[in-house]
Amino acid sequence: MAFATGAILTAGTITFANEWYQTHEVNLRIPVATLLAAAIFDGLAHIDDKAASALSIIVLIGAFTTKFNGNSVADTLAKLFANSTAKQKKQSVIRVA
Repeated sequence: MAFATGAILTAGTITFANEWYQTHEVNLRIPVATLLAAAIFDGLAHIDDKAASALSIIVLIGAFTTKFNGNSVADTLAKLFANSTAKQKKQSVIRVA
């Protein structure tokens, strides 16, 4: 499997997971579109591997930062980690009497 194909599959997976996390509904159009895009990029990788890799990185960055129906993947991860660190900070407070 070429690097470009893996990057496209990764972008589709994180998009699918983010959509599912936000809406609590499975959107099966995302995996179908991901498989089609991965097949196209695999074909492009046979023609020009460097171009396919560069375009797949652009797609991966776009998948992380573009807001679809709410928050982007980066926004969702930032909120998730912000909540977990806030909980840790609250638990680590020690009061001395």
